[in-house]
Amino acid sequence: MAKQSLGYVELEWTCPFCNTRNPGRVKVCTNCGAPQPKDVKFHQAAEDKIVEDKEGLEMAQSGPDIYCPFCNTRNPGTAVKCSRCGGDLTGGEKRESGEVIGAQQTGRAPDITCEYCGTVNPATNTKCKNCGSPLGVTARPQPAAAAPVKMNPKFMIIGAIVLLLICGALSMFFLQGTRTESNIARVSNVNWKRSIVIMGYAPVTYSNWIDQIPQDAEVSSCSERERGRSSFPSDNSQQVCGTPYLVDQGSGFAEMVQDCEYIVYDDYCQYSVIELQPVGVINDTGTDMNPLWPETRLQQDQQLGERSETYQITFNVDGKDVVYETTNPDEYMQFTPGSSWELEINGFGSIVDIQPAP
Repeated sequence: MAKQSLGYVELEWTCPFCNTRNPGRVKVCTNCGAPQPKDVKFHQAAEDKIVEDKEGLEMAQSGPDIYCPFCNTRNPGTAVKCSRCGGDLTGGEKRESGEVIGAQQTGRAPDITCEYCGTVNPATNTKCKNCGSPLGVTARPQPAAAAPVKMNPKFMIIGAIVLLLICGALSMFFLQGTRTESNIARVSNVNWKRSIVIMGYAPVTYSNWIDQIPQDAEVSSCSERERGRSSFPSDNSQQVCGTPYLVDQGSGFAEMVQDCEYIVYDDYCQYSVIELQPVGVINDTGTDMNPLWPETRLQQDQQLGERSETYQITFNVDGKDVVYETTNPDEYMQFTPGSSWELEINGFGSIVDIQPAP
């Protein structure tokens, strides 16, 4: 994601001695004359105005200010000697920079109420229009914390009862599935089914990006979609940018930037190709102990595909039919009609174990 500069805006600092807000470029309080302390913080002004004057632009682009190691005077980032004492600034401490101050202000800032006379003033005023007292920074309103949700005791009791019922039902279900009983059963009948998938060539429809489609494919329709995002412009791309925000330059100014990227669009198409695929299934069934694979008569360009087989054995348990199913032909061949077996049957009526009858 690329950053796009929209220009520079001047910040403010508040004098800790008289609470006066001062433009970021000044080094001495405009009200009481106190020098700007080394640890003072710059903050966002009431209005974000793009700096256009030459002096302001030079200061904004000069880099973080340097504090003189001898007299602590604030100097521009391009200075080599202190403007006050003439000392060498080589070992001077630079202000920190790069901190995000806040999002761009697009609306009118909240009014400021004078703490001395109670007069409401526009946020751009640095002194009260009534008594002339300095107007410091007013904390911006924060969203109110959501009140804790109180649960009705009646609903809590109902919820507990429902939870207990669910737990009881799950316990009964589990017990029903794990409880088994032994039964002597006789094989009453058997049946089998064997299937073979027939493969043939036919059109198959797919979707993909236009440059990923095989050359021999037949394209039916295309629509433009977002394919990706990039930090750089390209053919058929559209720029999208986030909300502008201010980045402290350490000079009393902030750079207004916004994070931008490019949405890249491309054609996404439906197409068809001729591929080998299932075109039919042939089956054979029986009720004997001699399962066979179905006879196959393939047409031109057809092939045999996947084979599958299912075997069902029906047991008579005290006059009731219980069906067991397997895909193993060797297992199926054991269950000749009329033979007796010992079955373990769970609470759901399913066979979980089969052993020859004693």
